[in-house]
Amino acid sequence: MICSIIELCKKGAFKEENVTRLFINLFFIVIVCFTLAGLPINTAALDLFDLEGLFSDEEPEIVEETPVDETFIPEYTVSYENINERIYNPNEMTVILKTNIPKSYENNYDFNDIALTLYQNDNIFQILKSDKIVSNSQVSYENDLITINYTLTLDYYTLGLNRDGFFDAEINFDPSKELTSKVFQLAYRPDIDYVNNGSAQNNGNFIYKAFFKNESETHLVPLYYSVKYPESITVEVRNRLYNPPPLGYGLSETAIIPERSSVSKIGDNYYGVFLYTNEINKVLETKEEAQLAIDALVKSLIRLPHINKLTFFVDDVQVEGSLFDIDLTTIYEQTDNTSVYLTERNATTKRYLIPIEISEANVYDEILSIFNVLKTGYIDGKQWVQIVPPEVVMDTFMIEGTTITADFNEAFLNSYVDQPDYRRLMINSILYSFTSNPNINKVLITVNGQPVTDFGGYDFTEAQQEPSYINFIGDY
Repeated sequence: MICSIIELCKKGAFKEENVTRLFINLFFIVIVCFTLAGLPINTAALDLFDLEGLFSDEEPEIVEETPVDETFIPEYTVSYENINERIYNPNEMTVILKTNIPKSYENNYDFNDIALTLYQNDNIFQILKSDKIVSNSQVSYENDLITINYTLTLDYYTLGLNRDGFFDAEINFDPSKELTSKVFQLAYRPDIDYVNNGSAQNNGNFIYKAFFKNESETHLVPLYYSVKYPESITVEVRNRLYNPPPLGYGLSETAIIPERSSVSKIGDNYYGVFLYTNEINKVLETKEEAQLAIDALVKSLIRLPHINKLTFFVDDVQVEGSLFDIDLTTIYEQTDNTSVYLTERNATTKRYLIPIEISEANVYDEILSIFNVLKTGYIDGKQWVQIVPPEVVMDTFMIEGTTITADFNEAFLNSYVDQPDYRRLMINSILYSFTSNPNINKVLITVNGQPVTDFGGYDFTEAQQEPSYINFIGDY
């Protein structure tokens, strides 16, 4: 019987919908036979058929486009809500698109063509289409003409950002709409716990600076400690380097120097650091790691009052190739390199200022370069966190003796008004960076020629020196 039906179908004896119904009926006949025979039925097979749709009297909705009059020219206007000079940590904004398109033409036009382009430091950071940023769009009709209300989601995670900082955002529609793009400013500044500069202490403690690896283990972070005065300050500093900061400090948790790294006097204010191969192999696998270990020892020890020079030994000798290809005969002394002090994200909310050396032809070029890097966050091929807002301009600066006077525009005072940690981070980054130049030891800040009397806890009625202690930990 079934073979005969199939043959009739091939000859076109049944319409397509009738054939479907016929096979459904046959299926149910088989079900009935199984039931009468007492055999089990796989009810999941019933889900293969859209029975509700099959026997419904309603015809499926067919979207039809109304032919557009050839003389009709669509027109668009757009407006934006919730846009200020710079939006900090935005969540949503509303874009309203008004048209002269009648409701009957709605299906003939595309209204999902809105896009957002993010720029950082004048470079395209990423482009996001409507499916990524439009969380809701509502169509309404004013005098039968179409209006679209878009809700754009602009929070940090929705945009898929991998850094915080300052961005220019540009909203565009398809060029056929002939709408001028809208550019507005965004800033993503998460809550932070800035590890501040502490304050001058006269409690008899030994206060010193030691250097540890940042979380990504690419740079050294200076940290200040305050402990009861030890029997040997050299041993105190060396032992501190054995023990990296614990979990939760946003720094590397791996050892920076090998165990049994001894420090011994070999001349007047001249010390040797003695490393041993069996301990080196436990913690230093690359030349880069070895160089960070040497730099940490030098930067931490050379500041002590009795050490002016350092050199290194491996297994008590200075043999070429015993510590990768680092020249062990090098004698290290205190240096006065200009640095720009930047910060970076880590797995915690803690933020530190990290010195990055900078070199220009003269002190004036170095000051200009420092300020540019503080605004862009970009140096040596790496993007750090931008500290100074882009709208802050250093109009002029003047160096008299060892004091620099930097005059800024009004935007300086408006920076981070409601974010004291960022304000403190910004002013300290400027102070540490400017005074890192050996020709400068004081900073005077003015706005439009007038002294800044209260910014981040500083009064610039008088020139200020660099803060006492950078990244003051105290003790664990």
